[in-house]
Amino acid sequence: MTSPTEERTDCPSCARRGKPVKPITIESLVRPEALERVERREGWRFCASSDCTTAYFHEASGEVLGKDDVRVRIGQKESEAPRTVCYCFDHTQEEIEAEVRATGRSSVGDGITEQCRQGLDRCPETNPQGSCCLGNVRTLEKAAMGQSVACATEAPPAEPATDCCAPSAPAPPETPTTSRAGTFASLGAMVSAILSSACCWLPLLLLGFGVSAGSVAGFLDAYRPWLLGTTGVLLAGAFYLTYFREPACAPDGSCAAPPVRLVLFNKVMLWVATAVVLAFALFPNYVGLLVGDDPAPPPPSTAANLETVVLDVRGMTCEACEVHVRSALRDVPGVQSAQVSYAEGRAVVQTDPGVEHPALIEAVGTTGYEASIAKETQ
Repeated sequence: MTSPTEERTDCPSCARRGKPVKPITIESLVRPEALERVERREGWRFCASSDCTTAYFHEASGEVLGKDDVRVRIGQKESEAPRTVCYCFDHTQEEIEAEVRATGRSSVGDGITEQCRQGLDRCPETNPQGSCCLGNVRTLEKAAMGQSVACATEAPPAEPATDCCAPSAPAPPETPTTSRAGTFASLGAMVSAILSSACCWLPLLLLGFGVSAGSVAGFLDAYRPWLLGTTGVLLAGAFYLTYFREPACAPDGSCAAPPVRLVLFNKVMLWVATAVVLAFALFPNYVGLLVGDDPAPPPPSTAANLETVVLDVRGMTCEACEVHVRSALRDVPGVQSAQVSYAEGRAVVQTDPGVEHPALIEAVGTTGYEASIAKETQ
């Protein structure tokens, strides 16, 4: 006999393990006249055995409530239709079997999952077993379709932790790393885009500090296609993670989602990153508007006395490179004007008589580019 301090977990009638239920289940489903007989509302367990007339038994006192003491028919203990399997949305075992015979599948489980997502379930108050019915429904669906199942709905296993008919565990919560994956991808796309156009903006930046960066610009330009490709992949990944990735869901259909504020932050970051990526990826196409055109050639009154030297310049990649080379050439004493074209790879320099050509080549070399005399006109 069970002592008052010993907790009973097995049904006193059939010796099968019972499942704990909340007080609200006892208060909602036990008939008033039977409820008056019991001393406590907590500490009850549900017996799901089909051949046992006991519905609930108390862990400590040994009190028993039979299936006739329950307001509703207990589907697991009935042999005749209708045998209710879902009490929140009124689905029966017969309904599942009929749908499988007619269509080859059952939509009951999916329907229950969707309604649970909307918060319409009230399992502790309506289901005699005191918990979600979805595990029972899935088991019946498999049985109806002729699939083997690991356990039957009327016989819970010895250990609750391995109860395949119990409701599935909740979906794993979104961790900070997975929730912010879209943000990380957006930041990566920005960095890659900035580096992809460094061959154009870096010379301009360093020019302001009086530093040559022509060789660095040429090095970065060689990797520009790879960096742009990486930018596109990262930005596409950021859009997928932010707008299209499905949330993590448990087998019972419950899905975890990141906080609303984090979702909004990810979206704002994504569009900011998109703007930054476009600005830097297209920088070589509009840098000319920022740096302006070459200065006008000298007036005709002095142009007749000048020498024109044409240089072949190798290594220029955009209009920002033109600015760098032009500035270096204009700093040479005796140079009156310098017009540079990166598209043609040439620089046209007008100088006072007597300016040494090696001085012009050396000036271009200080910017990191290579130059040679293409043509000289007196």
